[in-house]
Amino acid sequence: MHIHRGAAVLAATTLAGVTLAACGAGNSGDTKAGILVGTTDKVVSIDPAGAYDNGSTQIQTQAYQYLLNFPAGSTELTPDAAENCDFETPTEYVCTMKDGLTFANGNELTASDVAFSFKRIVDINDPNGPASLLGAMKSVEARDDKTVVFTLAAPNDVTFPQVLVTSAGPIVDEETYPADKVLDDDAAVKAQGFSGPYTIGSYTKNELAEFTKNEKYDGAYGEPENDAVTLTYYSDSNNLKLDVQNGKIDVAWRSLTPTDIASLEKADGVE
Repeated sequence: MHIHRGAAVLAATTLAGVTLAACGAGNSGDTKAGILVGTTDKVVSIDPAGAYDNGSTQIQTQAYQYLLNFPAGSTELTPDAAENCDFETPTEYVCTMKDGLTFANGNELTASDVAFSFKRIVDINDPNGPASLLGAMKSVEARDDKTVVFTLAAPNDVTFPQVLVTSAGPIVDEETYPADKVLDDDAAVKAQGFSGPYTIGSYTKNELAEFTKNEKYDGAYGEPENDAVTLTYYSDSNNLKLDVQNGKIDVAWRSLTPTDIASLEKADGVE
């Protein structure tokens, strides 16, 4: 995530960063069917306009698509929802969309949704949101259904493409997200305006999030390796450590103390 989003896509059986896994914990080793992940991170908002934090980004990375992305293990910007992106003039960065993209609710994903997504982040300017990341963007518009044009404040801004991969980059459905306010989490889950590797099923904020593979996803990550992921939230790292040790979860993702990690590295059945 590199102007980094700070959260790993759960499409891989091993998450990026420091993780500890209990072998075969909750699913008898069948990670293709689904894995259980524990975290102490908290979610501020599922709506990208309302959050710029690790816990929220972890949810957003699974559920939303970006114009560009970093595939697992790569530092090379790769088209995700975009077919390609490049400078058309020194101050115009233009992305052409892939054909046939849809949100999980069946609505089409077009350049209009992309322009809407970036505009609303700036217009809402939520104190918890990522509007500050878009300071280099003077304006954004959909030239047609497949073409989105970013007009930049300075010419030849080679850092701007990486902004598209940050917390400012998730694409939302303009038919279900309001232009002038943050959508609450329950409404976001109900709207199913997701086009990322996973959709969100059952969800209780900062308690449980269940992800199901999005069969319609066409992007940089490819097909998720896990059909389903259950993310459980812990109030403290000690409980997270105990559940890893006791085989109740498959992966611990943020955050265990150095002491917890040292202890678990000596535990049987834990990698």
